[in-house]
Amino acid sequence: MHPPPGRDLLLRPDRVWDAVADTPVDGLSVLVRDGRVAAVGHHLTAAPEADVMEMPGCTLLPGFIDCHVHLLDEGAETKAAAYQTLTAVPVLRALLHGGFTTVRDLGSAHLPLNVSLRAAVEDGLVEGPRILAAPNILSPRGGHGDKEPALAQRYGHQVGTLAEGVEELRRAVREQSRAGADWIKFAGGGGFSSPVDSPSSTAYSRAETDTIVATADDLGLPCATHALTDRAVSRAVAAGVRSVEHGCFATDATYRAMEEAGVFLVPTHYAQVYFLDRLDDDDFWDESTAVVRRNYREHAQVLREGLLRPARTNVKTAFGTDAGMFPHADNWREFPTLLAHGYTPLRALRAATCVAADLLRRPDLGTVTPGATADLVALEGDPFEDIHATSRARHVFKGGRPVVAERAAVPVSAYRERPYPSPTKTTKETRMTPEQLIEAMKPDVERFVSDNQVVELARAGRIEPDHFKRILLAEYQCQEAELSTYALLVARHRHEVPATLFAHIQHTIATVRRQLREAAPSVGIPDRDIPPVPVDQGLFRVVRDLTWMGTQAGPAEAALYLHTDLSTWCTLFSRVSSASRGLPDAPTPVITYMESWGEKPPPEVADGTLEVLAYGLGRGEEPDRILHTARQLGELVDPYWTYVAGG
Repeated sequence: MHPPPGRDLLLRPDRVWDAVADTPVDGLSVLVRDGRVAAVGHHLTAAPEADVMEMPGCTLLPGFIDCHVHLLDEGAETKAAAYQTLTAVPVLRALLHGGFTTVRDLGSAHLPLNVSLRAAVEDGLVEGPRILAAPNILSPRGGHGDKEPALAQRYGHQVGTLAEGVEELRRAVREQSRAGADWIKFAGGGGFSSPVDSPSSTAYSRAETDTIVATADDLGLPCATHALTDRAVSRAVAAGVRSVEHGCFATDATYRAMEEAGVFLVPTHYAQVYFLDRLDDDDFWDESTAVVRRNYREHAQVLREGLLRPARTNVKTAFGTDAGMFPHADNWREFPTLLAHGYTPLRALRAATCVAADLLRRPDLGTVTPGATADLVALEGDPFEDIHATSRARHVFKGGRPVVAERAAVPVSAYRERPYPSPTKTTKETRMTPEQLIEAMKPDVERFVSDNQVVELARAGRIEPDHFKRILLAEYQCQEAELSTYALLVARHRHEVPATLFAHIQHTIATVRRQLREAAPSVGIPDRDIPPVPVDQGLFRVVRDLTWMGTQAGPAEAALYLHTDLSTWCTLFSRVSSASRGLPDAPTPVITYMESWGEKPPPEVADGTLEVLAYGLGRGEEPDRILHTARQLGELVDPYWTYVAGG
């Protein structure tokens, strides 16, 4: 069904990132021949009959790989199989046109329809990325893949690929292989959308887990496990799975075990924040999703903490999104979400290229090097400077063949009834005003300042000089990072509206640092000996995480984070200082420093924040990302004040 290979194609972007180097290289060209990369270099020439494509303003890099998607509409699970299969056609086109040239579909509950989709794409009947398929998700009865337990109980009709016990599981894995599996997927534990079990449950015993993985290995098939809990992840790693999907509640020790075993993590972070950020939006949820909302609310704090953990490890991270839980065309949002959780642009981009190819055992994919399959995407801009460039695919090539660059619109299925809310319900969020964004953060600020242990110590008269010493050190060391961050923001956002606000904050920080130096002797530190780098690991992470905004955040995103930061610290400083005045041994210069910030952000900051929010919204910044970034402050509040309290 495919046309014969075309002529040589010479691509001339502004820069090329081959996924091997740490940064893109300017001025390189790429020669494509017979579906593969023939050459990469400066001053390449092509034969007279070759096609030449100029790509001004673009970065050329390997086609993206999403290692965790669900192409079929699960809301249509009980509808006709033909209809459910057809729901994937616009999804496939949207993913390919977004620059995703390979996907791993990790199965639906009941029928192995993705295997037919794989064949349809390979035969040219349907336009889409190449597909590696796990036909279904194996699950115990009552587990994450048991989608209609009520039907099973009442009518004896189960919806899901359900099996437990050693012999039944061996048979189920072999049935998946017979259906045409590239991968075996099993539910190692519960999920947020499970009708029966919970995110904290573990599904299969050690013997059952070992049986799944060993049987798959006998058939030459790798295993991926849906696992959230530390127990489920550890059990799967010990059994020899190739990838852990989600792993949200895994501990540092378990990540170390994954590193040692060479097991890949597919974190799917955007799918989690997609729901976490909408917990208070009543219009987003309905009766059919009440269980999902309750599960996310119950585990929200632990989940937010868990999402920050993998970036601090060396576990092999492969890009995967769980697209289908949210609109597929938004799967690029995993990139900025990974950065918000501590990943570098290099690690996030490699996760979607060379590391993903490694996970899938496809060494021909994931790089722009001679001999590699010419799966390529040209992004408008440079994703190393602006990660949102990953949403701007201007040219896509699959196997060396150009894909039309028009982005497909993905309709919302009429049958998206359960278990996921319809994405159309979030449209009101895009109309938020600057005032509404600030108002939306007030409950978060109150949460950040509530039950602060240092405030309670001050109110009880038990605050000691060492607490003030640690406040001084924490402020000085955090401000070291903030000075660089706001300088970068001024340099990146040169319009007078954002530049004025960020420059004002930079000047304010530089000024108050002099107060800190003057206050240092009052807590026993000569001002010349204030260490700029913290030795406490918790505070070190705070300082490290403060720096990402300077290189990645949009102006509105940074402004709301700044306003939330000041609102939190002004409140806490005011409470600590007012409770400490008059206490014996309380160093007056440090208290004076805290009082100098006031009880809330000063008018010039409050007004400036509104102006920058309006500026950013007017230039396309998205309210959900702006709010998400501001809410990440909570991950810095706890380690900062834990350090101050001496914990």
